[in-house]
Amino acid sequence: MGGEPVTIAEICPCVNVGCPNHGQCEKCISRHMRLGTLNYCSFYTLLPVLQKAIAADSESPAADVLRGITDHRLEVNAELAKKNGLSEEKLADLRKKVAEYSDY
Repeated sequence: MGGEPVTIAEICPCVNVGCPNHGQCEKCISRHMRLGTLNYCSFYTLLPVLQKAIAADSESPAADVLRGITDHRLEVNAELAKKNGLSEEKLADLRKKVAEYSDY
């Protein structure tokens, strides 16, 4: 990555910055698994696949369900990002940094 080493906590892209698990991937994943929901990183990892599935048969009942889920999640994320002063450009940069964080 170059420069000073950073911790994952410093580049956590989650818009829910007030969460006690913010920047603590293991705890974040554990909580979301317990709740049966996707955390921020998992949602953005799956988003392109969800969008392709919706586009493949946009009038299907399954597409309606997926569209509702993704639209709601994007809306909530946008509200939290705005509340916390995070631009889409900043979030995209953080998601890229997280994706490049692993040496493996």
